Amino acid sequence: MTTDSREDVRRECEKLGELVVTAKLESGHFGTGKAFAWEWLLEQHHRRLREGESAEVERAERALKAAEDAARAARAAAAGAQSAARWTIVAALFAVAAVIVTLAKYWWT
Repeated sequence: MTTDSREDVRRECEKLGELVVTAKLESGHFGTGKAFAWEWLLEQHHRRLREGESAEVERAERALKAAEDAARAARAAAAGAQSAARWTIVAALFAVAAVIVTLAKYWWT
């Protein structure tokens, strides 16, 4: 086989698509270019696998980023709640102090 015939088979495979190439391989359509057609099919299969793997990696990275964002938001909410709790305690102390001052005024008058 020459390089031209290999390229001819590859071009024909590109035009036909995987399903048609598979059917034509089974019927013996490619003759001596059969090995090149099988090679093309194998490349298509590996390309799909690689694309599937990179899609899975991308999905996992998006999930990890979402988890990091959720953790960051939870930490911010916890810090806000802690701050609110501190201010509530301060407000309660001021209220107790006001009650003590009021009682002291009432007691000594």
